[in-house]
Amino acid sequence: MVATMQAPLYRARRFPLQFPLHYRKTGTPSWQDGETINISRTGILFRAGEYIPPDSILDIEVHMPTKGILSCQGSIVRTDESIIAVQIHRYNILRG
Repeated sequence: MVATMQAPLYRARRFPLQFPLHYRKTGTPSWQDGETINISRTGILFRAGEYIPPDSILDIEVHMPTKGILSCQGSIVRTDESIIAVQIHRYNILRG
């Protein structure tokens, strides 16, 4: 008999922060407006003005007062009408 080990499931701590953001499908020129619902070190849950299908890749800019702009790219892992969950692949904080 071979014993198998499973990695423990880990969920990054989520912070309920409401910040304005802009998003667009990667490679498209026009930005849309949205608002964050919560943010973690691995993802963003936000309210969009439209439905976007899972697996779409987005460019996102979150405007954080006094901190700057969180510029990131990620893929949609879940949608519920206009609520979008994005897993962040890469990010950069632009001080402003």
